[in-house]
Amino acid sequence: MMVENEFSKLSSFFVTIELMFTNPLSLSYFPKLREFIQKHERHVGTVSIFTGFIWDSFTLIRPDRLYENIIIVAYLCISAGGILLLTIYRKKSEVVPIVLLALVQFAFGNLAGGLLILYGRSGTFEGNYLFFFLFGAFLIGNEFLRSYYARLNFHISAWYFLLLSYSALIVPVALGRLGDDVFILSGATSLVLVFSFLFLLYKVSSQLVAPVMKKAIFCIALILTLFNIFYFLNILPPVPLSIREIGIYHSVERLSSGNYKVVFEKPEWYEFFRSTDQMFNHVLNSPVYCFSSIFAPVRLSTSVNHRWEYYNELTTKWQTLAVVPFSIAGGRTNGYRGYSQKSNIFSGRWRCSVETNRGTLIGRTTFTIIEGGVGILSEKEL
Repeated sequence: MMVENEFSKLSSFFVTIELMFTNPLSLSYFPKLREFIQKHERHVGTVSIFTGFIWDSFTLIRPDRLYENIIIVAYLCISAGGILLLTIYRKKSEVVPIVLLALVQFAFGNLAGGLLILYGRSGTFEGNYLFFFLFGAFLIGNEFLRSYYARLNFHISAWYFLLLSYSALIVPVALGRLGDDVFILSGATSLVLVFSFLFLLYKVSSQLVAPVMKKAIFCIALILTLFNIFYFLNILPPVPLSIREIGIYHSVERLSSGNYKVVFEKPEWYEFFRSTDQMFNHVLNSPVYCFSSIFAPVRLSTSVNHRWEYYNELTTKWQTLAVVPFSIAGGRTNGYRGYSQKSNIFSGRWRCSVETNRGTLIGRTTFTIIEGGVGILSEKEL
């Protein structure tokens, strides 16, 4: 059902494209329709991408599901096919249909929106704001760079950026593990695919592709280099991992059912995005628990860390006081559950961060310890 709904967004484009490709003069019999399309074509594309982004935010949930991958691969293929058709039109020195340019823009926009959603589920704005800013700029710029859609080099660069983003997401899912070697392999996979595409374009029209080949290779190398810098500086979100829940608890007890019984202080009504209150009333000499639930795709196993940090008012810096590693296994929709505890805790600002082994932030909760305070405790099962 979801696949049908997703592809229904493309149906109006396909009908128009079929009319124009089979008979470029067919719209001449409908002057009002032709005038409307020419007048509102930019706005129709913007509305389509916006509604597609809203739809995708509810349907693109897991990078290991078949549905998500069908949609992303479909947009990659549609955009690649559009670039190929544009090259053929230019080779024949024919006027490029406006709708074909709109189709490429539509595919790029929805592909970027879908990937931004999946990356957004994995990262935090605090840890990955630079990447999200650049990705968001690409998505918004897609609506204001219409003149560049006539340039082959722009097409290749934009397509490779999206291809590499998808490759970095899906290769760890396919291999069932994370690591520097896996990320490098995802980059190598994207290079094989993009150069295969360049070779196909060259075969179609060498006279058009040859003059831009050096510039295209430079742009590809630049994009790949930036992705590697983002990865090794932990700016790139830790795809395909994502935080499902994280909170600070007074006690955590594993039940015979496999679930956990936790005792906590409820957050204020306006803190709907938190699992527990940011003010923690601590009983002297008792431990504090950080409980997290981390989603990982099926068959993916890796290790993560709980990093306990205290904000030092004198140095105005966060000071690491404990790092607790543990292993997680993928497949559970609500995430793999795990917890750590910290003793010898004292009043002040604290935070517990969930990180990958290389320090990329998956999720974080910040709280304030109040010694001797009295809070209203609640219980629930996770």
